[in-house]
Amino acid sequence: MRNTCIGIALSAATLSASAGGLTIGQYQLSDHPAGGENPPPYGLRLDGILGAGIHTLSIDHHNDTVLTVSDNGGNLEINISGTLFGGEVDGLGGYVSAASYAVDFNYVMNVADVGNGWDVNGFDASNGGTVTNLDTNVVTELYGMNNPAGLVFAFLADGHRLDGDNTTWVGRGWITDQSDGTDPAAGIKDWLFKGELIPAPSSFALLGLGGMVASRRRR
Repeated sequence: MRNTCIGIALSAATLSASAGGLTIGQYQLSDHPAGGENPPPYGLRLDGILGAGIHTLSIDHHNDTVLTVSDNGGNLEINISGTLFGGEVDGLGGYVSAASYAVDFNYVMNVADVGNGWDVNGFDASNGGTVTNLDTNVVTELYGMNNPAGLVFAFLADGHRLDGDNTTWVGRGWITDQSDGTDPAAGIKDWLFKGELIPAPSSFALLGLGGMVASRRRR
């Protein structure tokens, strides 16, 4: 039993590194105030994908969406996962109808460190994920898409669209539901969100956990 306790503590401390590569940073996400359709504020817009009309999904409603940057054997990867809320907007600051959606999106190809953050250039069908309507369990496949300059996604500490701010982390990227990277539907489909670094557990905290387990063992 004593060995089991120590093993559980060590496993918890190393889980993030072993499950998806070495974690470089994790960021708590929130809606960006300068979205093109606001109110209601949103972090993901999917016009023509979730249905006709303008569809926006808020990050702040559930406040559990996280962006993780990791190094998987020398290959940089970005994951965005959590729970969003929204639907077709009514033009009055609310929704015609709304639901909660689980999102899980991965950029695993063409991710580059650009000094003040990371970007993804060039379409690759491996960059994608899903949004799942938690009321109906309908799963929608999504893919990263090039903008006219070839940029698929960027997460930079540059205060994008935040007047007088050049340090806040901002994510933006273009989305399609077509696996070939085309965009046949009208409307806007993109990420636009802010991020705040989640402090990593310090080595001292992990040592304290180990000491607590050892103390309990001696007793």
